[in-house]
Amino acid sequence: MDYSVFDRLGIGWNDTVTDANEKRAREYDRQQEEAMDWADRGYAKEWVSRVPAGVTDVDAWILENRREYEACFDAGQGKTQIAVSIPIEEPLQSLLAEARKDVVDCMLLMSRMMSPDQAKDIRANTWLPDMAHIPASDLHVTICIPSLWREPNSDAGAHAAYNEAVCKALATAAEDHEPFVLEVDRIILGKDGSLIALFRTVGSPQGGVSELLSDRGSKDHDPMSSLRADVLYVFLEKGLAKFQQQEPQQSLAAVSSQPKLMRQATIVKTVGGSVHGYVHCSLSRLAIGASLTKCQVDMKVLQRICRSWTAKLAGRRMLVRGFKVTEMTGLGAG
Repeated sequence: MDYSVFDRLGIGWNDTVTDANEKRAREYDRQQEEAMDWADRGYAKEWVSRVPAGVTDVDAWILENRREYEACFDAGQGKTQIAVSIPIEEPLQSLLAEARKDVVDCMLLMSRMMSPDQAKDIRANTWLPDMAHIPASDLHVTICIPSLWREPNSDAGAHAAYNEAVCKALATAAEDHEPFVLEVDRIILGKDGSLIALFRTVGSPQGGVSELLSDRGSKDHDPMSSLRADVLYVFLEKGLAKFQQQEPQQSLAAVSSQPKLMRQATIVKTVGGSVHGYVHCSLSRLAIGASLTKCQVDMKVLQRICRSWTAKLAGRRMLVRGFKVTEMTGLGAG
């Protein structure tokens, strides 16, 4: 396959494990520094000036903000999208769920609340609804979201036929890949409340078991970037991306000459703003903004919990045996 169609997007389809991990680390470092700076200075400034002039009922103002925040979870408004992802398996699944629980429990204590059930009330001091957390059994690493929002019931026959075509195409892509390993890099709580686990890849050991750690600096092709490129290539080649379903249909040759169109079918624009193989697992999206909480949260304490879990989990590995294709709504149903 000719992957040069991805060159304009900067997708490192031909990167080695070493190159890809260096690029990932730079992006991860940037996001972590941004989050730490916000915890040190930005959050306090935001809290002081959080209520606009003229607002007399702060609780009502916060409730309105939370309603708007809640609506963002169902961005597709009942529509569905296709996501290609790698399931997080045990024991890492339980460990990530435990890390999330530590962060959530700390937020509850800061808000003088004794149980997560109290935080489900949209009028609570700190609001942590169930929809903000991905169930432990559903934790995953996103490969890409190649088919964006579509009406699930507009044409049941066409809908089923499209899904069947997607499954066949991705089965072909899967045949070209062997199992590979992901390794936890760190846990981050972003300034937007996104609690995520970040990963790097490893290659084949160089020199046998005695030199096992050399696989972090492998010159092998990066397996995650290669898998992502294959999945996207198949979607584009088979004309399965959403914008290719419209008239006039866009061929692979036509799409490759229009990078803006290609971004509509890739993870590049939607996850981390990263074009180099961002590898993450979303744990929660916490409503911690100053306009969404009634109690000031000590962001430095939450960041310390993330650093503690990074120390526990960094280097822990998970074997990737395959991927799954899911059709779901913005609320995760499907």
